[in-house]
Amino acid sequence: MLKRTLLLGLVLAVGAAHAGSIYKYTLPNGDVVYSDRAPPADQGEEVKLEPLQSFTVPPAPPLEDSTRKQDAPKPVGYETFKVTNPTNDATIRDNGGNVRVSLSLSPGLQSGHSIEVMVDGQSIGSGKGTSVTLTDVDRGTHTVQAAVRDNQGKEVARSNSVIFHLKRAGG
Repeated sequence: MLKRTLLLGLVLAVGAAHAGSIYKYTLPNGDVVYSDRAPPADQGEEVKLEPLQSFTVPPAPPLEDSTRKQDAPKPVGYETFKVTNPTNDATIRDNGGNVRVSLSLSPGLQSGHSIEVMVDGQSIGSGKGTSVTLTDVDRGTHTVQAAVRDNQGKEVARSNSVIFHLKRAGG
């Protein structure tokens, strides 16, 4: 009974922010009543409520587009270098664990340069092509990224990092 009375009091108190006054009185059977209507003469009292606390939410900062963000500044000699497939946060379903990776490089690969492809931060090989098929990739979440290296092995460009999720049938 006390819990109901308290709950009723709280509900009425919250509504009081929008209403006029709140009154409290006791019925002949002992029940305490809260109301926004004045009780019969001399049977109750007006409840004084503290002002409600309020909070203004500050504006949220703008979100960054992670698919456009470059992990390294644009290199001299290459205007763009990015992973175009898979797309960021893509889910790929392939029971063989095959994932096609496509890169966009502009202008084209310069003489003496090679492209190194990395999965989960580990190099899986290098070559001259802008596409490769990864095989036997474990199921789960992975990252793919690429780097252009000169003939001394120095990195001259790095693509964006793309996250993908590979789904394989259980076994």
